[in-house]
Amino acid sequence: MTYKKNKNQGNSNSAKKKVTSKKEKFKAVVKNKNFIWSMVVAVIIVVIIVIAFAHPFFFAPSSIKPDSYYKISDGDLLPDGHSGIFFLSWLGCPIGATDSWAIYHGINSTTNISGHVELHSALKNDIYSNDITGQPGLLFNGNFTFNYKGNTFTFYPLYMYNETMTGTVNNGTIHGSLASYGLSLINSTYPAKVAAMFNKYATDITYKGHLTTTFIITGPHGTYILNAFMYTPVSGGILGSGSPDPPDWSPNSPSYVMSHLGSSKTITGAASTFMSYVGKAA
Repeated sequence: MTYKKNKNQGNSNSAKKKVTSKKEKFKAVVKNKNFIWSMVVAVIIVVIIVIAFAHPFFFAPSSIKPDSYYKISDGDLLPDGHSGIFFLSWLGCPIGATDSWAIYHGINSTTNISGHVELHSALKNDIYSNDITGQPGLLFNGNFTFNYKGNTFTFYPLYMYNETMTGTVNNGTIHGSLASYGLSLINSTYPAKVAAMFNKYATDITYKGHLTTTFIITGPHGTYILNAFMYTPVSGGILGSGSPDPPDWSPNSPSYVMSHLGSSKTITGAASTFMSYVGKAA
């Protein structure tokens, strides 16, 4: 017996084939789009990885501890690629006196800055003192510039309080707390971005109600901060001998320290470290 092909059945099969063909084309388009999106995502990931390696993401520390350098910005806090060192202290500060020798030795190795400093001794009844005189040191007089690694740096010293921390540098009355006065002086003296950094770490650089010696180094390649001591004075070294607790320290005179400065490995080592961070910022 011969069966005839049902015309309707043929049409039905043809319709099914068309539907199947459309589904396959749709699946192919979806697969193609998925492939494209996968490639786009892959490229984006590769670009992010390359950028991360070439320019690592930087996060500034939320707080700092004394006696250590910290990177606090990946860029310059000054406009137009300018570089600077912002030194904050007070006239009678034994920490400022101690640090001044390393800063002086470091910068003076690039430019003669002897005309910008004066011999000085810190408060006579603070640490590193003997109730007669205090830690030998230097005071920086006004702003000055020096060149290092092709960059011109300006050094900006700012002394907040007088010798006994009972008034301004001119012995005027300080209204309010010592810390708040120090911050107001920073805000009115230093550039806004630099002042903002001192304010950001104000709690960390405050001790017994007053701001302590701190400096910021900033340049085109980054910004660094250090609070308190750049090095620990060595008993029997050129600064003096004894215990840091007053009155158990016997300070040498500032003139003695100046004449023997190059012989102190502690100070010259701190100076070298200081200049390495100046170089990093340059």
